Amino acid sequence: MNVRELALDAYTIIMDAGGYSNLVLNQMIEENDLIKEDRGLLTEIVYGAISNKMTIEYKLAPFLKTRVKRWQRNLLILSIYQLDYLDKIPSYAVINEAVEIAKEVGGRQSANQVNGILRNYLRSEKRDPSTIQNTQRRISLQYSLPKWIVKQLISHHGEETTEEIAKSLLERPKMYLRTNKKKTDRESLIDTLTEEGVRAEISPVHSDAIHVKGGGLTNTRGYKDGLFGIQDASSMCVNYALQLDIDDTILDACSAPGGKGFHALESMKDGHVDFCDIHEHKLLLIKQEAKRLGHKNLTISLKDAAESDYGKMYDKIIVDAPCSGLGVIRRKPEIKYKVREEDIESFVELQLSILNNAVKYLKPGGVLVYSTCTLHQMENENVAYTFKKSHNDIEFDSFQIEPFEFEGTNRQILPHEFGTDGFYIARFVKKA
Repeated sequence: MNVRELALDAYTIIMDAGGYSNLVLNQMIEENDLIKEDRGLLTEIVYGAISNKMTIEYKLAPFLKTRVKRWQRNLLILSIYQLDYLDKIPSYAVINEAVEIAKEVGGRQSANQVNGILRNYLRSEKRDPSTIQNTQRRISLQYSLPKWIVKQLISHHGEETTEEIAKSLLERPKMYLRTNKKKTDRESLIDTLTEEGVRAEISPVHSDAIHVKGGGLTNTRGYKDGLFGIQDASSMCVNYALQLDIDDTILDACSAPGGKGFHALESMKDGHVDFCDIHEHKLLLIKQEAKRLGHKNLTISLKDAAESDYGKMYDKIIVDAPCSGLGVIRRKPEIKYKVREEDIESFVELQLSILNNAVKYLKPGGVLVYSTCTLHQMENENVAYTFKKSHNDIEFDSFQIEPFEFEGTNRQILPHEFGTDGFYIARFVKKA
């Protein structure tokens, strides 16, 4: 299979069969032993087409004079992404490849249909979503963000900020590393990475964060020696809210893949972290990561955070709750099409169940940090304030994120502010 055939297969698995973009692409790259250039092109086409799907469909719609099959629509979306967004690929090459794929999949008639639509599209004037008068509809179609998400963001952040958020969610995600302070410091890690050809620089978002460019990180000596973890910088800000002591006992209640708990271990001299998750296969990943990083003071257990008895009391509890994931759309663009507005209520109920159970195991004077990787206010501020109101012994508590010049009890980090994932953090203390 060539790259564009693989792209059609990947896009179909992700958008029609519920696959996860990162897992599908990683598997295809591994199974087909692609060279670096082909890996890059495959990733670009698939992520780009998914990210811009609604915009492409809006521009494509007038050219669909007859009914097309699902696979043909997918092929057209992938092809138009290349025509409109990729400058280095000649138009004739895109169309010829699409026609050959259509011929192989559906025969001569399907190939002629695809050929006619793409050539007509190429030579005709296209609809421009930026000219749409209705603001919600314009933002939705211009930035490929479902209207219900746009509506919710506007109600909470206003039209101008919502447009900035929507625009930023189409950008390529940045890659951040967390310095394993048990083994090295940030400056030394940057030197190590630079020696191995990785472009690395200090991130202002967190004192342990490094921003890197380029791939192949897992093949570096620094990775194999456990000098860093891969974690978004906004997620690292949970560490600010924890305000760790040297010997805290911590519960990471929904811990997979473990970054926040590992960060806590790396920030304490003698502390201990209990990593818990409801999915057994994810616990194996935590065990493997703990071994790679060289961490010792930890336990890893299968627990349902909404119901399990933890059997002990903790100084600090991290609840990084399951959520809609709308803050990580840049990394997993299919999320914005798969999550429905009616799903939010079930996430809210689950988050509150986990918080209400976890707080039972928090010592008097202890701290609970609640976080999500979503942008939806109902999952974030609404959950935090509802949780607070239902517990007389719990108070909001202030923390600082100095790079943001922030001091307060809860903070929604928006993706356009610092080039990170969208993230929410709230800090609570149990009355002594």
